[in-house]
Amino acid sequence: MPRAASGTGTLNAHSTAEVMALEQEAGERQRPVWIVEDEPNVGMLAAEICESFGAVPTLFRAPLSFLLALRGPTMPSAVILDWRLANELSSGLFLATRHRFRGMPVIYWTNSPEGLPAVIRDDELTQVVDKQGGVEPLERALGWAFEQTEPVRAQPPEGS
Repeated sequence: MPRAASGTGTLNAHSTAEVMALEQEAGERQRPVWIVEDEPNVGMLAAEICESFGAVPTLFRAPLSFLLALRGPTMPSAVILDWRLANELSSGLFLATRHRFRGMPVIYWTNSPEGLPAVIRDDELTQVVDKQGGVEPLERALGWAFEQTEPVRAQPPEGS
């Protein structure tokens, strides 16, 4: 079952420490994937695809909860972003991710890949996937992302 981070609307809400504890349940070596998607059904589909790869997805429906997680000690194996987020915050989330984790694979799963700025399109560690292509291109991109990184060691929540 995908995890939902704080600020995710109708999904179960968890603090950053709770997200880390949930991810630790998956085992000592894991592949956390953070998904930022404001459409619940699309986010759940992305999370299910991640789970089919053995990954531990965390779904963020609000940019602030994603930014707070970026400040924490947990490092995901990949990030999946939607280009058409409310308030056009996707570029800012990409830049924040790149600043915090320079070598982090980023997957843009979007209905409008032609609208992405060059800084995203030309990034060597970013794959742009058109949602119109169905789930197979996202599955291929996730496989690519996992080839770029090693599973991370689960970290206990702060204070434990």
